[in-house]
Amino acid sequence: MKKIISIIAAAAICLSAAACSAVSNGEYPVSIAGYTIKEKPKRVVCLSDSIADILITCGFADSIKARSDECTQQELAGIPTVGSKTAPSIQKIEDIEPDLILIDNSVVNLPVSTLTEENYTVLNMITAQTGDDLKVLYESLGSMMDGTETGRKKGEKKAANLLITLSDLQRIVPQRDVPVTGCYLYDVKGNAASSGSFCGRLFEYANMINICSDFMSNEDILNAVRRDNPKFIFCPVGVKSAILSEKNFQAVDAVKNGDVYEIDENVFSRQGETMTEVLSFIIETVYPEVASGSSEQSEASQQSKPESKTESKPEESKTESKPEESKTESKPEESKTESKPEESKTESKPESKPEESKPESSQVKADDSLVINDYTAYGQGEMGDDVVKIQTRLKELGFGKFENGITDFYGEQTAVAVRAFEKQNGLTEDGYAEHDDLVLLFSDKVKPMPKSAEQSAAENQ
Repeated sequence: MKKIISIIAAAAICLSAAACSAVSNGEYPVSIAGYTIKEKPKRVVCLSDSIADILITCGFADSIKARSDECTQQELAGIPTVGSKTAPSIQKIEDIEPDLILIDNSVVNLPVSTLTEENYTVLNMITAQTGDDLKVLYESLGSMMDGTETGRKKGEKKAANLLITLSDLQRIVPQRDVPVTGCYLYDVKGNAASSGSFCGRLFEYANMINICSDFMSNEDILNAVRRDNPKFIFCPVGVKSAILSEKNFQAVDAVKNGDVYEIDENVFSRQGETMTEVLSFIIETVYPEVASGSSEQSEASQQSKPESKTESKPEESKTESKPEESKTESKPEESKTESKPEESKTESKPESKPEESKPESSQVKADDSLVINDYTAYGQGEMGDDVVKIQTRLKELGFGKFENGITDFYGEQTAVAVRAFEKQNGLTEDGYAEHDDLVLLFSDKVKPMPKSAEQSAAENQ
């Protein structure tokens, strides 16, 4: 019989290094908010899409054996659902036989008593409001999933990397003499993402003023929209038409100019790697010059983003966000001239034949063009010559088409290629090029993407 325990909205879970207690030489047990996890959870039911996003970011997706309908992340596509997060099927949960059920404070109507009566452990992980909260949340989940030392450090590192990436994205925002105003409206009744919530603070990372302050009533928010005249309004999928037709908003610049954009409500509130994707979408929508060197092209892409891409990944338009394409004409060609002679040599050298047991890696030569030290790591929003080298290496190994050319900007196109490399080489798929990832990527031990039959035929002609 599993111990009945439920940590609900009575208090946020607080965890620090001192709050994790372990036996002398082990990672477990882990103590959180007075509850002890005796061993590593192997069968987790996650009803919170935000918590699922964090688990994916930290590399714990394999432990999720069932999810709520709201957990629409691509990484969880093959995992069964148990229904909505507020009304899951108890029978489906029982079929999974979970050793842990995770929810968050957005799950307000969950029949917790029913679950605890069935002897299941239900933990409510309070979503973060600040950067410090985010670190605690990541450390808490990391400790629960992988132990007091390994897991906590992993969570701590991932949270730090995520906050660094958000700051890096903020640095690419163009300077404006007058700050841009905006907000995220859940509906036309006055429900909005306040500046007191972490998702509401994403506007600060975009150097925008969120007109919806904390502790504002619905009436106050409606008055603020009319009074403060936001230049941009973001909203859930399906709400845009209601905002555009709302008679009280007709004088608002965002409505008059058609600058109302949809971002799926669940995606907007997630606190894993998805946050960087949402922020990138906001930045490229508000500052189209970031997404394209041509103002005409950026205006066209700005108009097409919300309708076609926000339901699953609002930021996918970032594949166009390569700001300095003038640099790309020579560098990719230089990298190709370096790799082709090496490939031809491996075909003629007899001593390469004994490596037939590793056909993929035997054709790859180490690349020492990137200087890698203990602190070398790159994520979305960063720029520089090193990013060019990373993109070039990824393309050489078949991990990205880079249809817009090799650039010095680490955007979604680069993150997708990095995830493909990580998947092929058995690494955590987070799209973040950390030290160990880069060491393998630029070594002769890396496993390239297998070539398709069409590619092989074309090369042999």
